[in-house]
Amino acid sequence: MPRVPVLGSMPAVLLKLGSVKMTDRFAIIFEPVAKYVLSTGDEVLLQSARRGGVRIAASCGGQGRCRSCVVRMEGAIPEATQEDRQDFSTEDLAAGWRRACRIRPVGACTVHVPARSAEPVFLDEAATSAPVSVKDPILRADPETGRWLRGGQCVGPIVGGQAFSLAVDLGTTNLAASLIDLQSGAVIAAGTKENAQVVYGADVISRLAQAVTSDQTARELQRVAVAAIGELADALTRWRPERVAEVAVAGNSAMQHLLLGLPLSSLARAPYIPNNFRSVEVPASEVGLKLAPGAYLYVSPNVAGFIGGDHVAALLEIMADPPSGSWALIDIGTNTEISLYAGGRLTSVSCASGPAFEGGMLTCGMQAGPGAIEKVCIRGPALEFDTVKGSDPVGICGSGSLSLVAELRRVGILNQRGRLIAGHPRVRERANQLEFILADETATQWLPLVFTQNDVRAVQLAKAAIRAGLDVLLAEMKMRDDELEHMILAGAFGSHLHLPDAVAIGLLPSLPNERFMQVGNAAAAGVRRLAVCRSARTEATRLAVEARYLELASRKDFQKAFMRRMTL
Repeated sequence: MPRVPVLGSMPAVLLKLGSVKMTDRFAIIFEPVAKYVLSTGDEVLLQSARRGGVRIAASCGGQGRCRSCVVRMEGAIPEATQEDRQDFSTEDLAAGWRRACRIRPVGACTVHVPARSAEPVFLDEAATSAPVSVKDPILRADPETGRWLRGGQCVGPIVGGQAFSLAVDLGTTNLAASLIDLQSGAVIAAGTKENAQVVYGADVISRLAQAVTSDQTARELQRVAVAAIGELADALTRWRPERVAEVAVAGNSAMQHLLLGLPLSSLARAPYIPNNFRSVEVPASEVGLKLAPGAYLYVSPNVAGFIGGDHVAALLEIMADPPSGSWALIDIGTNTEISLYAGGRLTSVSCASGPAFEGGMLTCGMQAGPGAIEKVCIRGPALEFDTVKGSDPVGICGSGSLSLVAELRRVGILNQRGRLIAGHPRVRERANQLEFILADETATQWLPLVFTQNDVRAVQLAKAAIRAGLDVLLAEMKMRDDELEHMILAGAFGSHLHLPDAVAIGLLPSLPNERFMQVGNAAAAGVRRLAVCRSARTEATRLAVEARYLELASRKDFQKAFMRRMTL
């Protein structure tokens, strides 16, 4: 048999490898991406997939605490682990369903990766953003030579053509980037890409824990972040990245530390102190970005351990044209940041809300991609739902989980304490817990889509953390809920959640509709300002320094509020 490389797209000869005896290694074929990896069985299947560049979701970072990495195996199927025997039926196990993070391959096999685990396709979106005001430009064109100058330093060679700045919102789950004309401030193109670090965990704590214990993992997490920014630069410039003269990045503190390769030990453990609070400006080449010669990377300042540059960027955008009176800005994610402006003061907290509202750590959770259930309506025994792009259901995203919990509570399938109640035709007991059936095997062609008692609890915990954080902020300023004049919801989840559902389960206070503002990705808008304007960077530094930070973990009033807000 001819020699084949260890990694790559599947050559035709490997289609029959299941019947070919190999001395030390055997082939693992991943479908539907048609990639293969040669293995000796000395690593778990999730590690083999990572090595082969195959994306398998792993919300818990491969610790066996969730089911996001479930796959179906054919060929040589390893014995089920104790965890899988607890969570899967005898029929499921016989059909080859296993957690990729728990089992080691034992021979040549084919691994079928469910659609909700597959890597979303990069979308080059039409730029619809308003031009960025360039009052105090980072770079200036020399009128005599046409060259671009950063201070007195030439950035190029870019002569007689456009030069661009790349603005990147480096999210835990996704990256959102905009390509901006440095002269006019026009947004030329915009796009999003999944943060490939998600295979190391849906939340930053999982990634930090692995990076602290392994320098190799820390370097890999940095590499994939840099690679993602580079891929965005390539795509948005139509493969002319040498025209990108400046990159501005805003992310949470952990994402920024990983990108810059900063020490992580103090950030990974309580009291979660960043190695660096200030903004950073370094040559882009120092982190491995291949852009214009002389291009620089700017990274936004942090307020505290888990109030990072992305929240500073969002505040920068809101403060450019702030609403009158008091307001709260909430950016809901794996870590939720909340800032309250009242009495001329800005006070901020961070809430460890977990990845439930981004689809992470849910039995059938996924990002808001095609086929994700995003809205649910229960009518007696019947269930109606909307999916992203109207595709066949493959999982449930954050807005869908919020909608479902609100509906379960409304029709009495869920009690105030968050317990599922047996008796409804869609509620069954499986693996020692009750679960609600969203779609059965005939609808999905895979395992049924379910929402379990543990999934309900994940949503409860996220909701309680966020609302308790807001409670503490309001109490600190001696304000009641109904005195809040504006509630600003930022980020992807905040833009797509159904407000009545959020109010119904107590995630948000009951306020008149006109007080709610869903502003989209404010962090991305703010980082566009940071990408082109020096005065915006000065203002970001001021906001980061002047924002008063409250540490919630040690506060007894937060613990009391958290327990009170667990009810639905």
